[in-house]
Amino acid sequence: MTEARATLRLEPAVVTRVFHDGNITRHPESHFLDLVVSGQSLRQVTATPGPELVTELNRPWLPGVPDAVATFLGRRPGEFLAPGRIPLLVCAVDGDLGCGALTAALDVGAAEVTWSDLLWEDGIVEPRPVEHLAQALTFDRADYEAAFAGAYERVAAFPYDELAHHGRRFLWPWQWGWKLPRD
Repeated sequence: MTEARATLRLEPAVVTRVFHDGNITRHPESHFLDLVVSGQSLRQVTATPGPELVTELNRPWLPGVPDAVATFLGRRPGEFLAPGRIPLLVCAVDGDLGCGALTAALDVGAAEVTWSDLLWEDGIVEPRPVEHLAQALTFDRADYEAAFAGAYERVAAFPYDELAHHGRRFLWPWQWGWKLPRD
């Protein structure tokens, strides 16, 4: 291939949102690994058309991080997407593709990994091409796989405040700590 290969790094990033939970305002922080392609954050280059987007390598979604890594490596299909497509960036609130996502066709070859046909998808309107990006991004396969090595451990080390993310937990009256009087 005559075009230059892109480089990929996973860099720590954070998104802070504001939620109103009754009379309490919460500011949950989502710490995640951002996709940095050839020195530029994919999130900044793409100029998202909707809500703020993050990768699925996100601390609040820690149990799903191994599946997300397997999807990036082509070992697992992207859920709710056409065959061969993977989500690069998803909704920061819940990771739902219906909120809007940046997706790509993934091709894992013997020496190269290629993201092509980058589209904005939301399952409602027709997928739209991404402006400001090359038609295809090609990476050296060994470097690409090395970028994802240890991703779970890196994400697990990020700070996480469960109360900020999930709000006040509902308690049934018998969970309040009181006991019925004994006769």
